[in-house]
Amino acid sequence: MDRRSPLASISIRCNRVTPQCDKCEAVGGHCIYSARKPRSKKKEPEVSEKTVLFEVLKRLKRLEEHCGLEDTPNTDAQDNGDGDDSMSILSSVGSDDDQNMPLAESGDALNAPVTEVSVPVTLVPAVVRGIIGRIKDEGSRSMLLSSVFCHLRSVESCFFENEQCIRAITSAMSEIEFMQSTQAVEPLRDPVVPKEQAKKLIENYYDCYQFEGFKIPLEKSFLCSIPDLIEIPHVKLDYTVQIIYYTVLLQGIILDPEAYPGRGGIIRNLYLRCVALSDHWLANIQDTPADLFAAFLMISMALEGCNMDLSWKAFSQACRISKALGYYAVDETSTERSNHSEQPHLTAPTPAPGATSESDRHKAEVDKNRKRFEFWHILRVDCLFRLSFGKPTLMPAGSWKVNFPDPTINGVDDESSRFIQIHFIASMRLALIVMKYLDWIDCGTDPNPISHDATIDSFINEVQSILSDWDTEGLLQRATNHVDIWFCVDILFSSYKMLIVLYQSKKCNRSHILPRQAVDIARKSVTKFQALLGASLHAFWGISLILLHQFIPFFILCLDIIGNPDHDHLDADLASVTWISEYVEIVVEERVELRPILIIMKAVATACHRTKMDRLFAFGH
Repeated sequence: MDRRSPLASISIRCNRVTPQCDKCEAVGGHCIYSARKPRSKKKEPEVSEKTVLFEVLKRLKRLEEHCGLEDTPNTDAQDNGDGDDSMSILSSVGSDDDQNMPLAESGDALNAPVTEVSVPVTLVPAVVRGIIGRIKDEGSRSMLLSSVFCHLRSVESCFFENEQCIRAITSAMSEIEFMQSTQAVEPLRDPVVPKEQAKKLIENYYDCYQFEGFKIPLEKSFLCSIPDLIEIPHVKLDYTVQIIYYTVLLQGIILDPEAYPGRGGIIRNLYLRCVALSDHWLANIQDTPADLFAAFLMISMALEGCNMDLSWKAFSQACRISKALGYYAVDETSTERSNHSEQPHLTAPTPAPGATSESDRHKAEVDKNRKRFEFWHILRVDCLFRLSFGKPTLMPAGSWKVNFPDPTINGVDDESSRFIQIHFIASMRLALIVMKYLDWIDCGTDPNPISHDATIDSFINEVQSILSDWDTEGLLQRATNHVDIWFCVDILFSSYKMLIVLYQSKKCNRSHILPRQAVDIARKSVTKFQALLGASLHAFWGISLILLHQFIPFFILCLDIIGNPDHDHLDADLASVTWISEYVEIVVEERVELRPILIIMKAVATACHRTKMDRLFAFGH
């Protein structure tokens, strides 16, 4: 070949196969390749051994997640003969001593970026790993692991040893796999909420939350102007304002007692819009009350979408921002604050005595009470993530000093906020019980079954006292509006769920596959939930109430139907199980990303009906 223009000829005729390409060989030519210049080596930056180790651990973590190995049991945990006591294990670079230090002494994890927060590894039974691994979509796999199977930790020893349950889950995974391989990807659409309807939803939200405990950082008039502003091409709202706007619309829809056409599709679009904004929001988030409020709303928005990863990120930011704004040190003395090595909290300096008026002092106390109220709400959410989703605490003992607030916040005992006050006191009592129980579990429970159950009984008695002291069921009957009913429901169903978990944790006198008390409470919870939604034609509670309150009762009831040959309430329990799955089907009708959860529930409900038919057939023969 002619060497006058080697690169041109090579690019036209040669395929660079050595020592001679087939094209040149066919025409009797000779290939002559120009020698390639060796690539210059870039000078690699020096890295420390700690950085290398951290990167290796992060890659290993991603590999474990990809292969479905993130649920490997913690071999370092105390072996007491009962694997059910393990709640979660924590993957991090630090030593065990570092993890047990107070927050201010362990590198202050809350001040690190969200992506560096230690990730809990959910304990999922080995029998489920292969089944879940069949789902190729990472989002669906993560949703099922965190939103479904995490709730089954309290019954896993029974549920995942039952052949019919395993068959039901396997069948559900096949259906999910088929659904995802055939469904088309839908483009993101703008939420279809007419301007006037959007303003009405904002009005509903403000009318329902006129309470000093959660002060909305944006004026109602500004939020009501957003439907007009978003139509102007040259107006661009910041990410925090958009997140607040879309989540307020969602809350307004859920709070609206009237029928709302196409509600499921609108909720889905609002959720997807917030998900699309979330990365930009997290990248530009600041330590402001507006961003803290956006984080609060984003936690519930993500829960409604069963997006536990996003909800956890939002909660991590809520913890970090609230600490930066001084929420963790509301009742810390100046001496205690000066002894900390961390940066000072962003709180206003204490004025000299007599330097302010009585009105100013009252405002300062109201502001402190509001911070206390919001802090204890954050602490309660921390307990929720630990109990329901196996996450580690972001608020360890020793990292905060905050007293209980005056439940009225401003000192005015207004009858309109009576249910909010009751809900705060009762839910905080329950959160402290949950915290004590989880700390007890994390420290390694008593290997002696008798003393172990005595501790569990003390927790049970405390939960029962909440229900009796406040007469929660009677309180529910006296509630007259949607919001007050929700407050009562939250206390009641949270207590029921905790009682089920506690009875499942007992070791002595297990004469039945499931503790009788746990089954009775599960039946009561599901029946009460059915009655509440059946009482109102347009009642809508969303998927998050099922996720947080009814998953454990639902699966307990199903397992008792499937595994208990002496079931005494078969027809009634079957009707309740069927009703719950049908309600979820209505909720997720226009929300395709939630269908894997529905498929799991319907598969288990179908297994319950099959169990009844098998028993009738056996009895008839």
